[in-house]
Amino acid sequence: MKITDVRWTPAFIPIESPLRYAFGAHPGFSRIIIEVQTDEGLVGLGECYGGASREGQLAEMRPLLIGEDPMQLERIRWKLAAPSSLKLFGHVLGFAGLEFACLDLQGQILGKPVCEIIGGKFRDEIDFSAYLFYRYANDDGKGEISNQDQMVAFAKEVVKKYGFETLKYKNGVMPPDEEIETFIALRKAFPSLRIRLDPNAAWSVTTAVRVARKLHDHDVEYLEDPVWGMRAMARVNAKAPWITLASNMSVFAFEDLVPNAVMNILDVVLLDPHWYGGVTRARLAGQLCEAMGVDVGMHSGAEFGISQAAMLHLAASLPNLIAAPDSHYHHLADDVIAGGKLKFVGGKMKVPTGPGLGVKLDRDKLSKYHELSKKRAMGSWIEDPHRPGSITYQPKW
Repeated sequence: MKITDVRWTPAFIPIESPLRYAFGAHPGFSRIIIEVQTDEGLVGLGECYGGASREGQLAEMRPLLIGEDPMQLERIRWKLAAPSSLKLFGHVLGFAGLEFACLDLQGQILGKPVCEIIGGKFRDEIDFSAYLFYRYANDDGKGEISNQDQMVAFAKEVVKKYGFETLKYKNGVMPPDEEIETFIALRKAFPSLRIRLDPNAAWSVTTAVRVARKLHDHDVEYLEDPVWGMRAMARVNAKAPWITLASNMSVFAFEDLVPNAVMNILDVVLLDPHWYGGVTRARLAGQLCEAMGVDVGMHSGAEFGISQAAMLHLAASLPNLIAAPDSHYHHLADDVIAGGKLKFVGGKMKVPTGPGLGVKLDRDKLSKYHELSKKRAMGSWIEDPHRPGSITYQPKW
């Protein structure tokens, strides 16, 4: 079997309301849907982050992939995305989407789901976390989250609707003291749920340690990337050793795993099949963490259904996955896969059992959201309109 064509289609899907981060806002999610076709008529599906740079990566890698056997994944990796290429040219995100498609083809060829061809299924369903953001109102004037009461109300809504048992509270938007009080309010509203924080490395070491001290008695599941850089994370760990630290920013690549373990920087590495260069590479990173006594969770980057399926297969195969993976998925208004959005039941998603990734395209939906992407040339990331320059708040003490 040989690969005969590679196609990709940018798509933009709206979300319930614009989400606010430490450094900007999302009015919706942009992704690129990838199709890898073979001479036997099979089509493997992949997905990667949106943007012109990713399309450029795919254009560069396309001629190198044509003619290859999708079963020869390591040969393909070294041809398209050898370690030097990843380090020097940053092809990891585009290649990850192609790797998803090759795995999808392998599963179709073998009649097996992806998780069963990368090591086996450790679990049949995956717990996910509810992702709690500050939000702007949508075009209908609804959905705003700008204070403690609105955040708690939204958390109650998604827990009731989807059954989540873990909450992830996105920080770095409001002043730290206000976010501390909101966390405490969430803890009072949900005494038995796991709750984590993530300011996207927007705080100083001093701020991070102060937050950790203020929340010492409020059962924080973990504090994710409070500061930027391994040295700064190590200082937070030394000054606040009682709090579990996690990262997908300061520690996010193979080169970071050994220094993290040797320097005792953090406790939980948040894997991502896109950022590590595919499902198989992310699983290898998880195995390295297991060998070094480091637990793993999983980062989310606003996945559509194809990437969500890839995450499910990866999560199913990781014995040391101790934390519910993050997911933006419940914020999506729709999806491009056949049958509509994947379902949460009791805060969990079932691992697809069909061959390959176990999902198919809805071409009408893909066409619809491709057309919408043409109107969103700026992509899915914008400057926060209420904070020109997206300058983060700094403490006054």
